[in-house]
Amino acid sequence: MNAPQDPQAGPDGQGPHPERAVPDPHTQDTTGDTATGSEESAGADGETEHAWDSRRDLYRHSPGIMLGHSARIGGSLVGGDQHGVSGGHVTGDVILGGSKVEYHLGGDTEERSGEIPRSEVEALARNFVHPRGEEGSGSDGGDAGLSDEQWTPEGPFALALAGLREHRVAILSGPATTGRRAAALMLLRAVGSRSYRALDPALPPGRLAGELREGCGHLVADFATTAERPLREHHIRALSERLHAADSHLVLVVGPHPVVHGSVGPVSWEPPEPAALLAGHLRHQDLAGRTVDELLALAEVRAVLAHHRPVADTARFAERVAAHARGAVSLAELGAFGHYAAERQVREWFDSADHSLHDKAFLIALATFDEAPYPLTAELSDVLFGLLQRIENPGEPARIPVFGTSSAQRVEQALANRYQEPEETEWGPVLQTKVQFRDKLTAITLLREVWTGHPSARPALVAWLRRLADDPRPVVRTRAAATAAVMAEADLPSAMALLIRSWAADRRLRARLAAANALALAHHLGAPHVSRILAEWCVAPDHRLRWTAVRGYALVGDRFPQEALAALTEAVRGLEARGGPARGWTDERDDLAQSAAALLLAAGQEAAARNDWDAVAGLWGALPPLLRGTTRDFVLRATVHACGPTDGAGGTGRPLLLDLFARGDSTPGTDGAVLRHALAALWRGVLNDPVCSASGLNTLRQWVRSAENDCGVEHALAELLPLLAVSTEDHKRLAYLLENLRGEGESAPPAVALRLRALVLA
Repeated sequence: MNAPQDPQAGPDGQGPHPERAVPDPHTQDTTGDTATGSEESAGADGETEHAWDSRRDLYRHSPGIMLGHSARIGGSLVGGDQHGVSGGHVTGDVILGGSKVEYHLGGDTEERSGEIPRSEVEALARNFVHPRGEEGSGSDGGDAGLSDEQWTPEGPFALALAGLREHRVAILSGPATTGRRAAALMLLRAVGSRSYRALDPALPPGRLAGELREGCGHLVADFATTAERPLREHHIRALSERLHAADSHLVLVVGPHPVVHGSVGPVSWEPPEPAALLAGHLRHQDLAGRTVDELLALAEVRAVLAHHRPVADTARFAERVAAHARGAVSLAELGAFGHYAAERQVREWFDSADHSLHDKAFLIALATFDEAPYPLTAELSDVLFGLLQRIENPGEPARIPVFGTSSAQRVEQALANRYQEPEETEWGPVLQTKVQFRDKLTAITLLREVWTGHPSARPALVAWLRRLADDPRPVVRTRAAATAAVMAEADLPSAMALLIRSWAADRRLRARLAAANALALAHHLGAPHVSRILAEWCVAPDHRLRWTAVRGYALVGDRFPQEALAALTEAVRGLEARGGPARGWTDERDDLAQSAAALLLAAGQEAAARNDWDAVAGLWGALPPLLRGTTRDFVLRATVHACGPTDGAGGTGRPLLLDLFARGDSTPGTDGAVLRHALAALWRGVLNDPVCSASGLNTLRQWVRSAENDCGVEHALAELLPLLAVSTEDHKRLAYLLENLRGEGESAPPAVALRLRALVLA
């Protein structure tokens, strides 16, 4: 049998038709946007990106919370001192200002300690919850005065308590939000202290011993130990000696990375699980007859506890839960607590004089690159700092400390965690050190606050994001779009005017893709009017706006598939009405088909996962009637492009379209059967079209090859191919393809091809 003539050949038979060739869906699309010639920059590599690849990259590089419902908000949301002057020794304060000089001579009379009321300690003890495995055997889990055998010896509280009893001094290490101060007071209470004093954490280590009192429990909260001010062995021994003599105890509370040299090492404090902590704070509350377990089972309570948050916030949340039990707080208000807490923390950071402009730039960068590699965040935060510095002090150049605060301290100051995780790259996964806020709501809340609450920072933010959107690294470009999406959700008119609209009209493809990504993520966040913007741009006179809208439908059209498909179809009709095959017309028509394929695949897979075959059949069933008239080429191209992505269900690597066909029910009269017949009708159209048949046959070859190692693909093809062989010409074409399917060096087709050929000829 002779091979069929190449249906893509042009009039001279020497190559594809110059205006209507369809790209192979299995290869990288290198068709640039040529509507305005060489000014349209497709990026550093000169290649455009297939619509499905854009969608894949958007989901790969966006923060996880961006694509969930918890990001949405309903309603309105509420070193040591220098004591001395050159030329002599002066103890005390020295105040210099203008022509006035004051010397406060004599000894240091400032009070460096204060009493902690015992009632305050007892109130803490009522609600105190020990870490898992360290609960006491008594009925009152808050009783810290338990014997040694009632504690797990490996737990942090037990280890610190043993050291405190032996040396009279203990060092408790941990982040500031873990309840470490309350734990320190419980340690002092456990060793029998009846009076308590708080010492000034600014005291040098050598001055602490002089502030100790008889028969007292001493607490130094937030004691800073650095390389410049370490806690050395002689300091600890002097403290232990003095404490033994005074029959007293001392607990030093330090950060998670202390510099301590001595026989008494720091004990790392770890807070209890959030649910246990909340239960501990509820046990003495008036719950109006409701049980703690009943309240912990509420969906709104579980949602708040799912985010790691400061222990103090959990204590505040307990008051709200108790108020809800008494009927004073609604479920909606209860569920919104996480957003309230995140807003409160963010405003504290921006209002704090302890956080420099450099620190605040890092916080903004971390919010943008949450869950991204730390070096990337640090690098680009310095860029933002330089832009902010020009606004705050334009006459002074930005001074960036090259070896300033350690990464561990910066991350801790931001209430974040470092962890290692593979990062997807074009060469494969690479292990990276990443950073993430402990409270997942912090990143989005911080970006909203800086955009709406600090408008003076907008020029720097806009310039920074424009620079990020042109970065060669995909994750950087995606995060620029994600940040713009948060800003659009918070203030759509400003974000559109200052960022997204200008990106969409840019000659550079990267900028337009950033606009499409931003609109897609803004819709996920709940921003209004995104579908309206896409619909208007899809038929706009400016071809750049049209490209942005069309790619936007590929990214988010599956959220409103019927509306998106109708808009793309209308754009096709408008394109045909503007005069046919003008320069760039073929490329734009192919972009429309790519986006239709992407949204149909995504919406179909999602609906199939819900077993909603009516929705799947409705989507794909709307295409065969469009095979008549000016939309025929669009539908066939969309079908061809839908054959390319091979993610597969459950990560099997199967072709998505074939997988969708296989999962449809073949029982006549069912929605799954309607879907199968619609897909078969589209495929028959592809194989009988003089332009698209070559791409369709190549796709079938690829699928048969993949069936060699996947019986699921073979089963799906065994059901699809008989539906494609309707006419005698169909039988001949498919049989010829299967019996001549040979790879390089192969003398015969694979066995799976011969089995499928037998089904076609049966």
